[in-house]
Amino acid sequence: MRRLVSSPDAVGNLTFQDTEVPTPKANECLIRVKAFSMNRGELKRSQNDPLGTPIGWDVVGVVEQTAQDGSGPPIGTKIVALSIRSEGWAEYVAISTRFLAIIPQSISHTDAATLPVAGLTALYAVEKGSRLLGSRVLITGATGGVGLFAMQLARMMGASVVAQIRQPAQEAFVRDYGADEVVVTETGQEAEQFAPYRLIVDGVGGELVGKLTAFLAQGGTCVCYGSSSGNEMKLSLADFYFENGGQRTLYGFTLYTEVELESASSGLARLLRLVEQGRLKTHIDRAVSWREADVTSADLIGRRFSGKAVLHVD
Repeated sequence: MRRLVSSPDAVGNLTFQDTEVPTPKANECLIRVKAFSMNRGELKRSQNDPLGTPIGWDVVGVVEQTAQDGSGPPIGTKIVALSIRSEGWAEYVAISTRFLAIIPQSISHTDAATLPVAGLTALYAVEKGSRLLGSRVLITGATGGVGLFAMQLARMMGASVVAQIRQPAQEAFVRDYGADEVVVTETGQEAEQFAPYRLIVDGVGGELVGKLTAFLAQGGTCVCYGSSSGNEMKLSLADFYFENGGQRTLYGFTLYTEVELESASSGLARLLRLVEQGRLKTHIDRAVSWREADVTSADLIGRRFSGKAVLHVD
């Protein structure tokens, strides 16, 4: 079979490689991959991975071989999955039945492919907040895959959503995905006008987070799931226990460990129901053949489009 692997010197840091079809373990299904979604995090990691390292978290496909332990769906079932070993951008992949969910007939491969990393991250991050009904929630990097889902999910939970963006031209776009208010800022200072926030969902990191923690409500939580602007920041402890009643939390979010609290299978099934009901919208800026993976990867890393890119295995 063919698969995509890291290649630091290639366009988009990706190249094709010929390899053997994987042999699934007893609790794994063999999936014939139909499509997958790209995430900026895995692409940036591929820039530093050794040549030939497999890649790919988001997978949509059809069950080619059932799990030997009987835990998974039958042959021919259409599924969406999280490849926890990051091996999904291939013609075939073996995936544990705890990391896949059956796609309803009414949902396309393309829409389903956006859900594993971006959807699960948004779902589990928003659910770290408490007492969201009637409270304000701030979503940074709101035009990204996680941000677009997080805004909609926070709105469903009864929160008033404030979206942080960097370009004024993106305001109408984020309002269409659930933002009640919009702040255009790179420093975070402009977000103070809508503070305090019961929950902040942040994928930007860097100095922005250090600034935003001062705007948390008493008992509020800032969930950090990424650091596209860097890992270093200045943080005032007074913002956590002295100001406005304290009781504030900074939560380090990693999807690899969150799926130990609720399986990816369960979380994906919940997201699929919301999509099926028309309550959760996907945003796919680009849907192309996986033969265009290198160019698409370079464009996504370079932030030349918003939302998600879905590639079809042909």
